[in-house]
Amino acid sequence: MLSPLQQAIDTIQKNQNVLIALPESLNGDAVGSALALGEALKKLGKRVGIAAQESIPEELSFLSGWENIKNQLYSWRDFIISIDTAKNKISRLRYETENTTLKIFLTTPQKIEERDIKLEPGPFYYDLIITLDAPDLESLGKIFEENTELFFQKPILNIDHKAANEYFGEVNLVETTAAACGEIIANLITALGPELVNEKTATALLTGLIVKTRSFQNARTTPQVLTLASQLITQGAARELIVQHLYKTKPLNRLRLLGRLLSRLEYDEIRKIIWLLARPEDFREADGSPRDLVFVLEEIENIFPQAALIFLLWPDENCVLWALAQAKQPEVLQKISLETAGTFRNNRLLLKLADVDLLTGKERLSALLNSLG
Repeated sequence: MLSPLQQAIDTIQKNQNVLIALPESLNGDAVGSALALGEALKKLGKRVGIAAQESIPEELSFLSGWENIKNQLYSWRDFIISIDTAKNKISRLRYETENTTLKIFLTTPQKIEERDIKLEPGPFYYDLIITLDAPDLESLGKIFEENTELFFQKPILNIDHKAANEYFGEVNLVETTAAACGEIIANLITALGPELVNEKTATALLTGLIVKTRSFQNARTTPQVLTLASQLITQGAARELIVQHLYKTKPLNRLRLLGRLLSRLEYDEIRKIIWLLARPEDFREADGSPRDLVFVLEEIENIFPQAALIFLLWPDENCVLWALAQAKQPEVLQKISLETAGTFRNNRLLLKLADVDLLTGKERLSALLNSLG
């Protein structure tokens, strides 16, 4: 039986038009892996499209080819107009465009009835879908929701490193011991052809490794990752450029928001839980928004690696309370999600806590955690 890696190679070699689909919560690993794989596949003569629901984070715009990642997926398929010519021989065909209308003129000695004409969709342009860093199809957001027929008709190569992956692909290259998708993609590209790695792909892959390992400082940093990082630098990865854009150009408003929330951080030493309560004035004074809270969450995880669970709570403009959580053990978040009907994607949990204030919301979540043991 072929290994998942060999199955992935065979699947890629058999297909020409490839779509790379990314999860709605983008990170440097997903983006870097997609750009590196896309570059390698193009060198193999493949036609490649990359799609993601969200725009690329500004700090990743230094990566070559980022502008080719589209926020909307066009299905790229023909629609076929069929005409029964058994009794109606077509002697001439022409068409005209008038404003927004296309008119097709058919010349025939007989009368064409409506029943003789049929409109049907042709095959999709893409013949292979590769998903990266996505535990399930739903995590792709509108890229999947608006194109479900495409995803159900075409083979899927599912590449991920998360234990929560649902193995939804025809081929599942899921390596839970890998530190990042970039580690899996680097091995895949090397297996497809070592000559496919150049400065662009090496830089993109190293970006993902640095993001996922927090500059090789967290628990994901294995000897294999350090060896791979060294190889990528030897192959031309621009390490200084990566560090400059990821860590030396952080938006000032996000840093202000982080500072305000850090000043009121609460830490439960027994359960190793961090609580951060963001008030409307925090966003106002920092010139930020709730969209900046993912950045805050990532920074808190980096500053406090000992934390088992991090909760961020904030009210929206309608005074509805929300919570964003991240845990070292995703199973904890999955349990909370089942109890609260939250949304669990990409190892993060988003909860809507209804019309309660920050302190009440915190107390309810704390009580829920106690009940779950």
